[in-house]
Amino acid sequence: MKKLKSQLAILFSLFCLFMACTKELSLENGGFTGSATGELVDSLGNCKNITVRGTYVVDTALTNNNFILVNVNFTATGKYNISSDTVNGMWFVDSGFAISLGPTEIKVNGKGTPILGKAANFKLFFNNTQCSFTINASGSGGGSGGGSGGGGGSTGSKGDYFPTTSGSSWTYQYLPKLGNVDTFNVTVAVQQVVVPNDTLVYSKFGTSLQDTFYFSKDGKGTYYTYSTVDFDYTFLFDSIPNAFIGYPFLKENAIVNETWETIPYGKVRYGTGTTAKRGMAKAVFKVISKNTSPYTVGGNIYQNVINIERDIQFLADGTTAYVSLLKGNSFYAKDYGLIDQVIGTPIQKVSLFKIPSIK
Repeated sequence: MKKLKSQLAILFSLFCLFMACTKELSLENGGFTGSATGELVDSLGNCKNITVRGTYVVDTALTNNNFILVNVNFTATGKYNISSDTVNGMWFVDSGFAISLGPTEIKVNGKGTPILGKAANFKLFFNNTQCSFTINASGSGGGSGGGSGGGGGSTGSKGDYFPTTSGSSWTYQYLPKLGNVDTFNVTVAVQQVVVPNDTLVYSKFGTSLQDTFYFSKDGKGTYYTYSTVDFDYTFLFDSIPNAFIGYPFLKENAIVNETWETIPYGKVRYGTGTTAKRGMAKAVFKVISKNTSPYTVGGNIYQNVINIERDIQFLADGTTAYVSLLKGNSFYAKDYGLIDQVIGTPIQKVSLFKIPSIK
């Protein structure tokens, strides 16, 4: 834990590297390695019509029959990605290649599961343009294109074990302090991140320590991070690759003692000086308990808490077996998200300091 306490690495630079790596090359020699450009709006800046297809029923996962038809005017061929924000447990996303210029109708597939029976207003994004549409989650979907302009979408809602709604905020406390750091704040940004070859749209969680984290959910009770294999808001390894991996860190529908693990991640370096080793790492998760008793932290009592054990394991170069480096438990409360992390021996905690503000 001395190692853990000595490191509060800043991930912002890694995010910049990641975003730089996602930029495509210009279209050359008729190939399709470039990024498509275009607009969702007409020459006057008005949004074109968005047609909603399918029936949207509370607690019923979206299928291939749930999609929107979007009119896009492509001005350069290449790879494109069109996505919406996440509202009421649903989102829309599509990627592909534009092979011709001019107006084209694109089918954008729906993902997730409606949570509440209400009208949900979405924003659709493509190439610095955005348009809105509405999904009625109590019956048949219906909607049309509308307005443009700034602003991002909200993600998540109360009822989640890990809310991702933009504007939500938490205050945590390191116990004991990490150096001079006692408490820090976490706030969900309006902006979201689309990861190449990943169907999820990730919300950005920024901290007052200038770190950035990325979380998402599938609308079916599974929550994901795009990160290293470390615990939230703590760092174990001296060096990591300049790209993250996506993996589930919480499954609210998993049964007690159910386990899962990440893919191998690396190369990472563990230790310093002559004792430093390089190799691969992974995290193994296990459901310890679900809603068995109230959990008290920061002087407040939280109900409906899931306890997830995370075991960070390391496979050093030249060896054949993973060894456990660090174990800990993360506690997630329904409606509030992460409320406590109890890590290692001696214990290092990342505890909720007060009741969070969930938008």
